[in-house]
Amino acid sequence: MGFFKYFKNVFSGLWNLLVGLSVTSKYFLNFKAVTTQQYPEERLPLPARSRSMIKLIYDDEKDQFNCVACLMCAKACPNSCIKLEGVRQADGKRRMTTFKLDFSTCIFCGYCVEACGFDALTFVSEEYENSVYKRGSLLQDENAMKWIRPAQPASPEAATTEAAAPAVAGA
Repeated sequence: MGFFKYFKNVFSGLWNLLVGLSVTSKYFLNFKAVTTQQYPEERLPLPARSRSMIKLIYDDEKDQFNCVACLMCAKACPNSCIKLEGVRQADGKRRMTTFKLDFSTCIFCGYCVEACGFDALTFVSEEYENSVYKRGSLLQDENAMKWIRPAQPASPEAATTEAAAPAVAGA
């Protein structure tokens, strides 16, 4: 009885070995489908909602940042890595004068972006290379974090509606 069990285990082990080698050889001999990306030259597209660099939104039309120095982002930050100051202008509105964010302590939790009620902070998914040689360069001010929102392309539904409207009106 032990003799047959021994050979059954040997053949079972050889069968499992051949199955594993067949999977390995299938990927080894498949030269067409390369799954490796050459990182500096080829970059993976990131999802639109990825959390990478936090930027201050700058409004070109008003020539100022959207931040009104309400300090909600600084209060929401669990690591206290946001330092900002603001002044009240002659018209009674508050404006930010200094904004500093220390990325060496930031955990990219997004609480500051969610807490901002004035659409002044956002995550920019195009920038995700945060490595530096000196830790001091991770402390960024408002000029280093300045980001101008790109123009929003018109939605395809609006374009079809606009194109269809003159044809109906002219009939």
